Amino acid sequence: MKWMMTLTTLSLIGIVITGNSIYSEVKIFQSNDKPTEITASMYRSLIWHSEVYKDDEFLTISNSYFSDGKIDTREYSKLTSLAKKNTGPLIYLQESDEQLWHARYKYKQYLEENIPSELASIH
Repeated sequence: MKWMMTLTTLSLIGIVITGNSIYSEVKIFQSNDKPTEITASMYRSLIWHSEVYKDDEFLTISNSYFSDGKIDTREYSKLTSLAKKNTGPLIYLQESDEQLWHARYKYKQYLEENIPSELASIH
């Protein structure tokens, strides 16, 4: 019983720490007028959203934003507002540049594999 209470307490502490880091990262992005590229975990959150909710509109818009090979903070903000129409918040953490490169590449592969085809949508 003590172990369960300890694990529950540690889980709650982890949730609070994650929430605080997300809040501070969002505040930094909101205060920056010049759009910059999103973080690696933000790319992963976009993949997670696409996998869980299978929203073709979200994938199509994501693909158009990713046409230059990156998603900036303004585009991410638009995608998160679109995601909030049918989901909860997207969670992300601060990560290194190498992780960002791998996440960007993984997101590119994901979009290429899952973007709805024009031929498939014609009946």
